[in-house]
Amino acid sequence: MKKIFLGVLLVLVLVVVSAILYIKFALPNVGDTPDITIEASPERIARGYYISNHVALCMDCHSRRDWGIYAAPPIPGTAGTGGGKV
Repeated sequence: MKKIFLGVLLVLVLVVVSAILYIKFALPNVGDTPDITIEASPERIARGYYISNHVALCMDCHSRRDWGIYAAPPIPGTAGTGGGKV
């Protein structure tokens, strides 16, 4: 029983060390994030609204839904507030 425990512990330690080495050396170093600012013009806001509601459909998951109605439509006024049941 002691040999099995030590074998499992050794495998677990090897997996953790391998994961740390993989993250440290195999993944690319992309550097620090650039410090950028984006102008919040009406055109950019309209484009973001269009992308999040019609292209990427972010608001399908990031809105509260009324699960009592067929197809669970989003509750008006809850866009971007997070999902969950009502």
